[in-house]
Amino acid sequence: MILEMRYENFRSMKKPTVFDLSAESICEFRDSIMKWNRNKTDEYRIVPLKLLYGQNSSGKSNLLLGIQILKEIISAGRIDIPFSVPYEELVNAEGKDQPISLGVTFIHEERVIAYDVCFDTESVISEKLSVNRSVMFERKGSKLNMAKTNKAVEYLDEQRIPSIEINEKQFKRYKGTDIFLTRGFKSLIAPTLGGMIQDYFEKRVFITMEAGNTLNHPLSLKNEKEVAAFLKSVNLKEPLDGSVPLATGTLRMVHFADMLYSALKEGGVLIMDDLDISLDPNRIIPLLSQLHDPKINKNETQLVFSTFNPVYLNKYFVRRDEITFVTKTKTGTKMKTLIEYANRENNYMRKYLKGEYDTIAPINFKALFKR
Repeated sequence: MILEMRYENFRSMKKPTVFDLSAESICEFRDSIMKWNRNKTDEYRIVPLKLLYGQNSSGKSNLLLGIQILKEIISAGRIDIPFSVPYEELVNAEGKDQPISLGVTFIHEERVIAYDVCFDTESVISEKLSVNRSVMFERKGSKLNMAKTNKAVEYLDEQRIPSIEINEKQFKRYKGTDIFLTRGFKSLIAPTLGGMIQDYFEKRVFITMEAGNTLNHPLSLKNEKEVAAFLKSVNLKEPLDGSVPLATGTLRMVHFADMLYSALKEGGVLIMDDLDISLDPNRIIPLLSQLHDPKINKNETQLVFSTFNPVYLNKYFVRRDEITFVTKTKTGTKMKTLIEYANRENNYMRKYLKGEYDTIAPINFKALFKR
């Protein structure tokens, strides 16, 4: 479960920006909230759904792309890789000479894990890993400090503990483009913990950033049985064996359902930019609603997506803290949840379309057609 993402000097986010997925103390869909207690005073509450609304160029896609780039870095173990978007297009336009910072806090295997990395085109500037608020290591340039407290050491593999000081001394020999998380920490000090973090991003974080991507891939489903049952439940009877060409909307729905069922099985996070392009929301909403059912979402899966469709602005479908409005100001991307705009009511959609949530500007059609 992702608690928050952090960005600095990344695309539209010049200043430090936090994308928060925690739950507020409100009554809507109270039973759907995902909870984890580390102790009596340390409780985390997370929403299973997060919908992003905003105008074009407001920064919605940038929030999701940041997770994609961090996943690519952790999977590769270094920053000198061909990112899905070139580095020159990732760095903020006003901070071309400054590094990018990305970070994430997530809960996995009964641990709250926080990881941050700061980098430019040539090297990793800084890097930090914490587990249950205990710092495991902190790197600044070519200097590395490993935690040696009993609280931190308990998360390490016992037979590797003697190598902590050796790694600190030898760290200058590491390539500046390598991230220590996977190239040193995982390989030489904490294979179990480091492997678990890398495994989480590689196998439990599902991301698709372009709606057209799903249409360019052959129909190879991991959850064909579940997808077929879902299609039948929404009165779509097209076969999935390739014998009949699928309509664009149906094909998109099939790919989306397949990814969601994979995430539900793994207890992962599904991230989609422009989710409902070519999709019928009347058929998608019943599928999304399953995330609010703890009997179905028993592995605590999250879905985060951007959309322009106001149909989801309904108190019978989402919690107010599951709606985030994204705007772009002079200082960068800003976010506010629906809680900051409205009490629980029936007219979210009407107010949204009237521009009352600072997300879309009302259009004066009379002026447009005035003769």
